[in-house]
Amino acid sequence: MDGGASRPLPSHNDSALCVIVYIVRSTSILLLALLPPLTVDAQEARHCLPQRKPVTLSGRLVRVDEHGYTEWIALRLLRPICVLADPTDQYNGAVAGVTMLQTFNADNALVRSQLERLAGKPGVLTGELTQWGTGYQRAELVFDVASVEAIDEADHVALSAPDQLKPVVRDVAAYDVTVRAGRSLTMEAREAGSKIPLVPAKDYAPHWMTGGEVVYVDCRDGYERKLISSTDRQGFCFDDDLCGFNAYPPKTTVIRFHCAKKAE
Repeated sequence: MDGGASRPLPSHNDSALCVIVYIVRSTSILLLALLPPLTVDAQEARHCLPQRKPVTLSGRLVRVDEHGYTEWIALRLLRPICVLADPTDQYNGAVAGVTMLQTFNADNALVRSQLERLAGKPGVLTGELTQWGTGYQRAELVFDVASVEAIDEADHVALSAPDQLKPVVRDVAAYDVTVRAGRSLTMEAREAGSKIPLVPAKDYAPHWMTGGEVVYVDCRDGYERKLISSTDRQGFCFDDDLCGFNAYPPKTTVIRFHCAKKAE
C-alpha cells in the first residue's frame, strides 16, 4: 500500500449510466445529421426570391479587399432578403437574412466595368441569384449580374463614359518581384539593374487565389520566371512553371523571383 487514496472500481450502475450517456450522445448526433436544410416558413416564403431566375435588387456597391489576396465587388442591400431553395439543385438550399451579395459576370466586360465604376455608389442590378458551394463564393449568395443601372444622375453619366486609360505597363527587359504573404499579401516589382519601382505591381506580377485559398503568382505574359529565393518550405515554386503558396500563413512567407523577357 502506498498510502494514497485508492480509486473505487466502477459499479454495475456506473456502467449502465455510461451506456445510457453513449446512446443519448449517439442518438443526438444521428438526429443532427438527419435534420433537413434551412427552410423558411410559409409566411416568409411569400417574400423570398427564387434562385437562378431574373431578379432586380438595389443597394450600394462596395469593393471588398481581402487583405490583398483577392478583391470583389459586393452589393450591400438596403434590407435583408431571403431566397428559396433551388428545386433544380439539392445543394442550393434556402438562405435567409442575407445583407450582402457577391457580384459576378464572366462573359460581359461592359458589365464588369460598370460594376467597378459604381463601387462606393448606389445602384440597381438585374441578374440571377445562385450559390457555388466552393471557396470561390465569398458571400452567402452570388449575384450573376446581367445589367447595371445608376441611381444618381452623375453616376448615369459615369456609366456611359469611356473606360479610363489604365496605367502604362513598361516594356522592360527584366524585373524582380518580391512577394510577402502573411495576414495580408503585398507585392513589389522593380526593374532589374536600375531598381526603379514598377507600378502597379499587380500588373507585373499577376496573382489569383483558388477556392482552397492557395495563391498562384507569375510574371506578366511574354516573360520567363526564375526563382531567386523562398522562405516557404511547404509551397511550390518552379522556374517558369507553377508558383504557389498558402494564403494567410501563420509565419510570413517571402518569395523573390526574376522575370526576363522571352526571346522572340
